[in-house]
This record gives sequence, C-alpha cells and structure tokens, in this order.
Amino acid sequence: MDITKAKGKAEELVVRLRELVGELRASAQAPEWETQREQLKVIGDSIQHLENKNVPVPADLKKLKSRLEAEIENAEKQQMLLLFLKEQLSQLLGEIGPTVKKGSPSNAAPRTGMATARG
Repeated sequence: MDITKAKGKAEELVVRLRELVGELRASAQAPEWETQREQLKVIGDSIQHLENKNVPVPADLKKLKSRLEAEIENAEKQQMLLLFLKEQLSQLLGEIGPTVKKGSPSNAAPRTGMATARG
C-alpha cells in the first residue's frame, strides 16, 4: 500500500466529512425549526376547526401547511443523517482502535520517510 496515497485519501475523506457535518449541523440548529413546529400545530388546528364548521379552507393555508410539513420532514432527515454518521464513525473508531499501537509517536500521522539511517 502506498502510504502517501492512503494518507491523501484519508485527509480528503476527513475534509469532506467535516464539510458535510458542518452543513448538516448548521441546518439542524436553525432556530426556526421549533417555531415551524408550533406554526404547523396552529395551522393544523385552524384547518381542522374550519373543516368542522364546514367552512372552505383557503388554498394558501393548505399550501403553507404542506410547506411547513416538508421543511420539518427535511430537518428530521438531516438529524437522522447526522445520527447515521455518528454511528458509522463510532463503528469505524472501534475497528481502528485495536490496530493502533498505544504510545507510538507515529500514531498521529503516517510518515512518508520511514527509513532511518543507522550508524
């Protein structure tokens, strides 16, 4: 195995994972998620109230409800993806753990010039 190529691949994967996690966390922590849940409940109650009185529900109200449902569903999927990543990374750490020698200074990063001069 070419250590230099393997290290490059590992670094690239870590950078891409950090970017993905950053994007997901930024979206998932948006303060409007809780507000949207509250809005959806109120809109749903309003629609139900109108329907119970046999009053036509405005199309805009139905559209707003659908949009909020879609946004909340998307946020939940992002949370599920973050959980998936966390579980998979934990599993990878478990797989890597036994193969790394403790106390070895080379654990942090593979060296490209492994041969040493002895004299």
